[in-house]
Amino acid sequence: MTRTPWLSLAGIFLATFTSTLPAANVEQLTQTINGIGANADGYPAAVDAVESLSKLPADTIPQILEAVDDHKPVAANWLRGAVEAIADHGRRSGKPINNETLIAFIAETEHSAKARTIAYSLLKDQDEAAATDLIPTFENDASLELRLLAVQKLIDDAAAKVADDQKEAAIATYRQALTATRNASQATAIADALKKLDVDVDTTEHFGFLKSWHVMAAFEYDKGNGFDTAYPPEEAIDLEATYPGKLVEEIPGPAKWLPLEVPAGEKRVDFNKAFAPVKEVVGYAVTTFDSPTEQQVELRWGSPNATKVWLNGKLIASNKVYHAGDNFDQYMAPAKLKAGENTILVKLVQNEQTQSWTNVWQFDLRVCDSLGTAIRDAKP
Repeated sequence: MTRTPWLSLAGIFLATFTSTLPAANVEQLTQTINGIGANADGYPAAVDAVESLSKLPADTIPQILEAVDDHKPVAANWLRGAVEAIADHGRRSGKPINNETLIAFIAETEHSAKARTIAYSLLKDQDEAAATDLIPTFENDASLELRLLAVQKLIDDAAAKVADDQKEAAIATYRQALTATRNASQATAIADALKKLDVDVDTTEHFGFLKSWHVMAAFEYDKGNGFDTAYPPEEAIDLEATYPGKLVEEIPGPAKWLPLEVPAGEKRVDFNKAFAPVKEVVGYAVTTFDSPTEQQVELRWGSPNATKVWLNGKLIASNKVYHAGDNFDQYMAPAKLKAGENTILVKLVQNEQTQSWTNVWQFDLRVCDSLGTAIRDAKP
């Protein structure tokens, strides 16, 4: 679906601000917007609802923000557009939303992360000093956008201490920032800064990428059909078993499991290094993850190859995407770990493209909570 940029919505729906609506009608309008379906179902009604909301006075902003649902990003952007339009008119007419109202909304962590981020943006637009004063309170915030600001302030504070020759204080502040960040770029910047202060940091360990695997290759790509072909590892995991595989000169058969340990400081399970740089093949990787209790988690991974991921024999994600990048937390899927040992299986498919940039055959994977905080394997 094409996402309508929220910045443009404020302009699109900024109309005459003369009418008011009862609170019940505000609720009905936000429900209409949140009802936009995956295939743009309800789109015309949502357009009318946003236009109606956009005509309301500034004191309705908190009620509208309360309707923002982090799990409905398209609707959230539409609601943000309406709120932006209301706030803009309020400022221009001399009747802006009260700073204290916005600060109180931001402080209430039960509101959605997206809604609190929008409220912060409104506060910054009308009183940047008041918004800046809040930044240190976001260090452990559920809104990753707000947390990003707090971590950046810590990074800046640490850099200032370095400039003042306060090495130990700078190291402590950088470590504080590293503990708080859930952003790969920030973590790398912090690690680089600490290295200059003679402190080594393993960002791979910080984010909890799994390093101990067994890998197997190669099975038939079969003109792409191999992605959906259930090869033996999908039926049962037997680390001692061997299977007839694809006849590949670089990977002598039969297919069998080989142990693979990701080196310190690295995160990728690299099949090219484990086997050979080959094309049109299917491989598997398996690991176990011990959890002290049953718990809800997220599996997050990245790969330039097509992937399927199973947890304890249940398929939790399938991404038939080839060579579209290899980004941090590129894919994610909610999952429930059982108490004790859990088995994670990854299918990694390399297609027939021959350009040099398509030769990579790798993935990375980590287990974390909904904020991206690493959950550690409980194995001794």
